[in-house]
Amino acid sequence: MSERGYNRTLVWFRRDLRAYDHAALYHALEDSSTVHCVFVFDIELLDSLPRRDRRVEFIYGRVARCSRAWVVALLPYTVACATKC
Repeated sequence: MSERGYNRTLVWFRRDLRAYDHAALYHALEDSSTVHCVFVFDIELLDSLPRRDRRVEFIYGRVARCSRAWVVALLPYTVACATKC
């Protein structure tokens, strides 16, 4: 552990797709030397929805906005696609 409590922390963005006013991100930044942000698209869920579904477009837009904020804040991040195990 570092002076800040943790060397590395992973913040998994699931439903709360905001880079601001995000409690888990705030605490990770306060308590960790390095914070890595992650969002995973569920391929099975996306494939079950129409291509032009507003919910999917909203999620894509929020993830794009978050990723821009993570870049500005110099936070490493990963956006991935996966299926359920």
